[in-house]
Amino acid sequence: MKKIILTILLASSSVYSVQNADQKEKLWTFTFIRNSTYLFPYEKYEFKDIIGGYRNTGNETVNNFEFSFKKKIENTNFSIYTDFLEFNKRAFSQQYDFYQNSELVATAPVSIGDYFRSQIRIGFLYTLPNFTNLNIIIGSRYVKSELTDNYPYIYSIKFGQKYIGPEIGFEYQSDKYANFFFATRLSFFQLYGRIYNNYYFTALNTDQGYINVNIQPYSKYIGREVYLKAGYFFTENVFMTIGLKSIVAKIKPDDMRVYSGDSRYDTIQNIEYGTRGNYTKTETFSSVVIEIGANI
Repeated sequence: MKKIILTILLASSSVYSVQNADQKEKLWTFTFIRNSTYLFPYEKYEFKDIIGGYRNTGNETVNNFEFSFKKKIENTNFSIYTDFLEFNKRAFSQQYDFYQNSELVATAPVSIGDYFRSQIRIGFLYTLPNFTNLNIIIGSRYVKSELTDNYPYIYSIKFGQKYIGPEIGFEYQSDKYANFFFATRLSFFQLYGRIYNNYYFTALNTDQGYINVNIQPYSKYIGREVYLKAGYFFTENVFMTIGLKSIVAKIKPDDMRVYSGDSRYDTIQNIEYGTRGNYTKTETFSSVVIEIGANI
């Protein structure tokens, strides 16, 4: 009889321990993200302005991966978050019109170089005491991107940008209904840094026989990110989501005056920039997103 009572007590203690572990607050969230992204980057518009002959059609996509984690600070309403994204689109192409005797004879996608982009977000989340599904975002964002191509002694380009600055916003995740949930994130950022336009090409009708430009004006990067997703919990801890993400940002350089050493080329370019009166360009990235994550 004593053995039976002891066995029941041990079993009860074991069940209680399992339940208590399941009910324990999860402090870590790890997420692996796959993005299929439509690219409309600033660098392609700058390339078109400088080189000419290309049209803003035939925009390409790239599959890329992102890693994210969040750590709740125990016994507080604060969490720490970070995510990291990096990709390289080889032979990024745009439509080019081929003419013969002033008549359009063909249109085809032509590579304008390799496009690289990286992004890091890091900061704090604050959970509102009376709205536990809603978090306020206070953090920073780092962005670097560039388009590069070269043919030795004839042609080379390097258009790019690098920024860092503050980000604010909010994120919301609904309660579970039959293990399904909905989540969204909206954030706004204003970053500071430089753009760099570095290009070289041979030109026989110039003073030096070539054009060589390297300008790096200060610039602002102002935009917003919208993220909508629906998810499902396979277990208490493991989940998957499918969603849409959109980033729209304006690039606002302080100055875009060209100094190549060739007075005729510089005059033409600077008159064009002066006539335009506004150096602002907009870039957008639209992604279809699949996440796999776990709460620990």
